[in-house]
This record gives sequence, C-alpha cells and structure tokens, in this order.
Amino acid sequence: MNIQLTEKKEQIFRSTLKLIHEFGFHGSPMSKIAKEADVAVGSIYHYFPSKEDLIIELYWFCKESINKEVFDKLQPDLSYEVQFKEIWKSFVDYYLQHVEFFGFMEQFYGSPFYEGIRNEIFYQKCERNKIIHFLEEGVQKKELKDLHVRVLLALYLGPAISLIKSTLYGQSSVDRKIENDLVHLIWDGVKL
Repeated sequence: MNIQLTEKKEQIFRSTLKLIHEFGFHGSPMSKIAKEADVAVGSIYHYFPSKEDLIIELYWFCKESINKEVFDKLQPDLSYEVQFKEIWKSFVDYYLQHVEFFGFMEQFYGSPFYEGIRNEIFYQKCERNKIIHFLEEGVQKKELKDLHVRVLLALYLGPAISLIKSTLYGQSSVDRKIENDLVHLIWDGVKL
C-alpha cells in the first residue's frame, strides 16, 4: 500500500484515537497502534521518535481538526456576539459527533503530556488555539469583559464540556433549548 507521508500519519493518528478511546493511554502501546494502523512498528518510530511525541502531535492534529471544523465555516461578517455563540455551538456539536476526539482531549488535559506543553499552548494561540485568539480579540474590541484569557476560556468551554459529558455519558441527545440557554447565559456573563 503506497500511502503518502501525511496520509500515513493521519492513518496512525486515527488508529491511535480509536485505541486510546477504547483502552486509554497506557493500554495503547506503539505495537498495538501499529497493528491497528496496519503499519510496521518501525514506520511509527520513523514519524514519531517516542509515544510521547506521537501523543503530543496527535493533540495538535486534534486541535487543528477542531479549528478547521469550527472556524473555517464561520462567516466573518457576523457580529461578535453571533460568532461567539456559533463557535460555542459548533464546538459542542463537533465533539458530540467525534467522541474519540473528545475522549482523547479529556485524557490529554489530565495527563503529564499536557503539563509538558502547557505554556507552549498559550504561546501558539493565534496559529493553533483559535478560541484563545478569538476571546482575546473580544476583549480588545471591547465586546468582552477585560478578564484573563484563562478565565474567559474556563467560562466559555467549561459549560460546553459539561454539556458534552452529560450528553455522551447520559447517552441522550443534545437538548437544543438547554444548549441555547447555556450559551446565552455564558454570553450574558462575559459581555461588556
């Protein structure tokens, strides 16, 4: 099978997501990932010198996939308030449709892998952390209260993550009225 570099890496990423979702970080050794991805273990080590490197690159792959889905479809001529609410709803919808991504990100943020790159994440906010950039932009444009971006991020994403968890783990469909009520409350709490 002749797969280009980016396709092979994506194949490895998708297989890793599947296994981590099923077995967690520790239950997904490189040999199991290689088997699931249908590549030689040596191929994985060619792209990723260690499992830590694979996990960190997978994190950025997930972030960029989310950014593409959430921000690339956003209409720039909408008011900041409408964008604020649309991004939030898109974020919730994306994770509800991509459970493996959500599970990975939840595990990642609670792991030593995240601790190792925490500061790097905030420095790469424009290119890779579009939500952080968007919130900072809201403060600069005097749309949002002048709060530290980490506070804004917690207020913005915390309720979204709670809603995603209650929907996924409660095995229910998302209640659009609750979703709308929640995003309106968030907006009312952070708008200037």
